Amino acid sequence: MPALYVKIIIIILAFIILMSLAQFLTSIPPPRHYDKQTPTDYGLKYEKVSFTTSDNILLKGWLIDSKAKGTVIVGHGYPFEKGNILSLVTFLHPKYNLLLYDHRYFGESDGSYTTIGLHEAEDVKSAVKFVKAKYGQKEPIALYGFSLSASAMLLSKEKVKAVIADSPYANLENMVKHVYRIFGPLKYPFVLTTNILSKLFFGVSPKHISPANAVKETAVPILLMHGNEDTQIPVQNAHEIKENNPNIELWIVPNSDHGQAHAMHTKKYEQRVLSFLQKHMEE
Repeated sequence: MPALYVKIIIIILAFIILMSLAQFLTSIPPPRHYDKQTPTDYGLKYEKVSFTTSDNILLKGWLIDSKAKGTVIVGHGYPFEKGNILSLVTFLHPKYNLLLYDHRYFGESDGSYTTIGLHEAEDVKSAVKFVKAKYGQKEPIALYGFSLSASAMLLSKEKVKAVIADSPYANLENMVKHVYRIFGPLKYPFVLTTNILSKLFFGVSPKHISPANAVKETAVPILLMHGNEDTQIPVQNAHEIKENNPNIELWIVPNSDHGQAHAMHTKKYEQRVLSFLQKHMEE
């Protein structure tokens, strides 16, 4: 009988390890999604640009230059690319120059895998560096991110005029727990195994990849928006981020799932973003 118990334990452990490994390895190089839209489809002239990160990853982007005083750097969500969020940000033209870029691995950018926020913070820093080289060190810059890029922008701690973060996670371990929520209280062995895998591959535990911790000391104005019915990144993540910095402007968007805030409340959403940018970009 003890031998049978040992076999059962081994089978359970093997299942946890193999499932966690499979989930991990399919998450960091997910299937790529491409959108055929370009700024031309919206009557916008643009320039294809590229810039290199501090760890030598070549990133590709679109620069929509409206000769404005101020640039908004726009990032996309996981597992999409810049074309996916183009329609959501055209309302910012021509008031601001726009730089839309693909994070490492996604879209036209180089890279063999995504780190879902960890090294993507370097992508953000490289985009800011590119804009400063293009327009000058005193150029007013705002960051505007969705989901993955929103999280990376908060993690980057860039000293810009403003950050608009639509649906970021508070820390990456929250996402791991969410993935394995179907197991209820039995999810924790999977979470622990994923933490170990993350340490082995990236040298850091998911709980330490934390936008919530990154905003604690920042003086950069942040507009944080999150759908109250978000099924991918639960709204509790927004509250955790807000708790660490009471100066954050938080808008919990009613009747909105992940990435639906703009579609569900278009006019109010755009007015809120424009008002926030005007207040902090033009001061």
